[in-house]
Amino acid sequence: MTDTNTTESTTRKDNMTADHINHADRTDNGEHAIIAVEHVTFGYKKRQTVLEDIDFTVPQGQSLAILGYNGVGKTTLFRLIVGLLRPREGRCVIDRRRVPSMRDVFQMTENGNLVGTMTVRDNIHFRQLLFRSGKGIADGGHTVDSKRLEDEPLVRAFELEGHLDKKVAELSTGLRKRVGIVAGMLFDPHVIMLDEPSNAIDPITRSLLVDYVNQLRADERTLLTVTHDLEYCWNVADRIIILDDKHLVKDMMLAEFDDYEAFTKASTLGRDRTHVDFGLPARGRQA
Repeated sequence: MTDTNTTESTTRKDNMTADHINHADRTDNGEHAIIAVEHVTFGYKKRQTVLEDIDFTVPQGQSLAILGYNGVGKTTLFRLIVGLLRPREGRCVIDRRRVPSMRDVFQMTENGNLVGTMTVRDNIHFRQLLFRSGKGIADGGHTVDSKRLEDEPLVRAFELEGHLDKKVAELSTGLRKRVGIVAGMLFDPHVIMLDEPSNAIDPITRSLLVDYVNQLRADERTLLTVTHDLEYCWNVADRIIILDDKHLVKDMMLAEFDDYEAFTKASTLGRDRTHVDFGLPARGRQA
């Protein structure tokens, strides 16, 4: 015997869930949202709240940068979005799924998601086994042959041919960043999420990274980058959001700024940290 009240309650719940999912699928402009962060609040166990009511969406093909001072929760938000942490309230969705396929979503943390005791070649082969993917690089979709990685255009572009049989732990920080990018991007993800990608890298790696990210933008990939590097952000982002004091306080398109100076002023929330009195003795000056 069916309980009519229970049936009606279930129906209302299903309808509410459907409406909620439909909301997550759309930006304010009605575009399909690849990334949706819905009223997310988070705190570590008994500690005070780190993030409160964070709400935004990212449409397909947009490059979004998350900015903010150290300790405001940028990396915490990154981990919430990729599913490494669970919000206290709200939810994060990537391409309509709470737990997206990691074959379709490339996430790179500061350590590059690499096994230091394995060679570069073995790291890439291990990732292929993990994903069980027959897809290759973006232009061909062919199977990645770990024995012939030297022939991959992406490997050559990032100048890794001579490092494939070295252990990752033996590489410089810049080379590890290159390996982390190549190891993830060989499998042709359509959503790319980077946590502090420009940290501690050499000028050549930085130049390669900026060039590659801009080519991904032209290919209409969706990018989300956590960074405090304003110059890098200026070169690769379409839009920025700024976190401060647990909240999302600014959401702006880079096209709104006339120049880099106006962008930096807005990005630092107008807090001028130049000509600060550090208490140094006034040597060579008369009292």
